[in-house]
Amino acid sequence: MIRVLIADDHNVFVEGIESLISGSSDIEVAQRCYNVSSVVESLAETPIDVVLLDISFPQIDDGLSLCEQISHNHPTTKVIALTMHDDASLIKRMVKKGAKGYLLKNTTKNELLQAIQTVHREKQYFNEAITHILLNDEPRSRKAMAGAGLRPNLTPRETEVLTLIAQGLTTQQMANQLFVSAKAVEFHRSSLLMKFGVPNTALLIKTAMEMQCID
Repeated sequence: MIRVLIADDHNVFVEGIESLISGSSDIEVAQRCYNVSSVVESLAETPIDVVLLDISFPQIDDGLSLCEQISHNHPTTKVIALTMHDDASLIKRMVKKGAKGYLLKNTTKNELLQAIQTVHREKQYFNEAITHILLNDEPRSRKAMAGAGLRPNLTPRETEVLTLIAQGLTTQQMANQLFVSAKAVEFHRSSLLMKFGVPNTALLIKTAMEMQCID
């Protein structure tokens, strides 16, 4: 059973999210928190698998700081941002603070459940809408790097994984082709995301093509 903590300062919204989750065979709401201190206390006392965190909790800086704190102090607890903010810079800031997923508050029940299950499996979750926002955002630093011909320093194995990702292979297919474990492939994928400064595979491929790291 995946144990979820909902962190939002609006009671009605918390109740709404709980009603969406209720009835799921593998997900349960273990805690409901309406302020930062209660989240910290709950995580110290109760094992939680996934936190659904409103960025504005009650201020954006509070939500960002709390996300970072959770990621640092409770590394097995995954954070999904659940917010009304669709700004690309905020999405990236949350990812840098440790968020494994990002959803807007108009999400559907199926999407919410899928996000929870995905991050619980140690993967990131960004739906089509969030990926579109990120793909259409062009940070000056990344554009400047591409324009100057600067490329991340990749190991030979990272280069192989990047090429296979661009070819659309799954993690297991890459593992089979490279004769390594799926866990090793995921490690290299995470390293690539960090080196290119992007939050997901779609942006990784786009940025790598812009920097002419792949054809």
